[in-house]
Amino acid sequence: MIYELNNGILSAKIDTHGAELISVVREGCEYMWSGDKKWWDDKAPLLFPICGRLPEKKYSYGGKVYDMDIHGFASKSDFEVKLAERDRLVLEIKESESTLKEYPFSFVFTAEFALSGDALTLDLTVKNTDERVLPYMVGWHPGFNLHGKGDIGRFSLKFRGGDVLSHHPILPGCFVAQVGTDYPAKDSTYVLDEEEIYTQDTMIFSGTNGSAYLSSPDTDRKILMEYSDNLPYFCIWKETSSEARFVCLEPWSDIPDAGEAPVPFETRPMSRLGSGESAVYSYKVRFF
Repeated sequence: MIYELNNGILSAKIDTHGAELISVVREGCEYMWSGDKKWWDDKAPLLFPICGRLPEKKYSYGGKVYDMDIHGFASKSDFEVKLAERDRLVLEIKESESTLKEYPFSFVFTAEFALSGDALTLDLTVKNTDERVLPYMVGWHPGFNLHGKGDIGRFSLKFRGGDVLSHHPILPGCFVAQVGTDYPAKDSTYVLDEEEIYTQDTMIFSGTNGSAYLSSPDTDRKILMEYSDNLPYFCIWKETSSEARFVCLEPWSDIPDAGEAPVPFETRPMSRLGSGESAVYSYKVRFF
């Protein structure tokens, strides 16, 4: 079911299937990617309980091997509506017979969307309702339209940091280097280099300090994304064609490791919550 939020400045549409943000409009301008199947048929999937791929789509826990597809199951789940107001929507999933087959834990995963002025905020809350420690990862994978007719290479991302970022390259087998290497970024700016993004598959940075500003001299439309400190990794992905005029800007809590399959969830680098604990991951996107 589609819910629409409106505060007089922004209107936003959210699908309860996957708790996916499918539209943000300001002054008649659509900022979100359309989900065109020719290129990429998602729009802004939520990533939980993993971000990225597992080698051979497998991991182990307690001596048992489980199967889990890319980015986990949240984006494929039907969320329950907990609150629906004019400018606020709260959606939730819990463990089910289906999730327990691939993720043997009890949990509550909540997505809260809210509009305020020119900004949309998204708070993702993970609560451990299991008796054991809960291993997990959280991320958001929103696609934003690249407005204007100029080359994609004229778009840039300005972060809140110094002249050097930490780059985590993709390794063979869809692993990721946990230890980053220095990446020069004059004025803390990354120019959208299509060839580099396509070669790397995804550019993954740390050290962006919770802020990314997308702009181009060819358009007045800008986006400022701010994200909480517990989302230290920032991923940049786009489909491999200049005709696909969108880019995904993705703050993640954790990245895939550089180990071998099946990855043991007891020891792999990822977030963890004790029984009864919860954590909130916050995103704020301003649309200019």
